[in-house]
Amino acid sequence: MKKDKANKILGLIAVCINALLVLNSLYWYYAYNFTNIMYLVMYPNRVLLVNALLGIVGIVISILLYKNKVSTKLFLIVTLIIWLITFSNYFFPMY
Repeated sequence: MKKDKANKILGLIAVCINALLVLNSLYWYYAYNFTNIMYLVMYPNRVLLVNALLGIVGIVISILLYKNKVSTKLFLIVTLIIWLITFSNYFFPMY
């Protein structure tokens, strides 16, 4: 019972963080391509879209944890890898 409640809380927190990643990436994609503002430094479009897709994958795995379809160990491994790739792309765009 205690583990079930912890999974629900962890799943909701991860959904919120991943939703922010998706919204941030899509906002910058929109701002770069559909406004007349000139930016000094811009991320490539492929980095922003990959980060948005990784955020969507994170939301899906978080919902699966919330519904107890995946284990906590698998969730943590996948989520930490996704967040590591996403945050490193913002500081060191590798593609």
